[in-house]
Amino acid sequence: MPRWKKRGSREVARSSIFTIKEDDLVMPDGTDRIYTTIDFPDFACILPIHEDEFVLIRNYRYPIDEYVLEIPAGLVDEGETPEETVRRELEEETGYLLRDMQRLCTYQPIASLNTQTAYLFMGHAEEGGRKQRDPLEDMEVTLLPIKEVYRMLDEGELSHPHTMLALFYARSLI
Repeated sequence: MPRWKKRGSREVARSSIFTIKEDDLVMPDGTDRIYTTIDFPDFACILPIHEDEFVLIRNYRYPIDEYVLEIPAGLVDEGETPEETVRRELEEETGYLLRDMQRLCTYQPIASLNTQTAYLFMGHAEEGGRKQRDPLEDMEVTLLPIKEVYRMLDEGELSHPHTMLALFYARSLI
């Protein structure tokens, strides 16, 4: 079956982080459709281990008005590799430095809306860095025993999807 054909595209809205576009499509059966996409930059996350604990953050998420237990993460800046992103974000958000890392997986979190790629890593971290949080970041560093975090995962107490996915991938490696 032939693929969808794009006849045109227009920007509908832009923010400091994303762009909303509408594409004019011709479907395989010849009908016209409009498809809306939201372009976000790629991001990278790190599941940091310090001794027998995970270094996590309780991050305030304004849209849901709750603190969410998460792994450190951030947008990949232009010219930066995902590996550089997780090193930078771990130090900025937690004050920990990454000693080593391995990639757990790469995926597209919302392929129905955009081409954004997520990079998940795991690594060992040590104290000694300097926190430098963004003014819109309201978070607290939380060290939790590895067994406790996996209990929370197994009992449905975690809700952050990238954190949960990293924990699933890392389970057989720890």
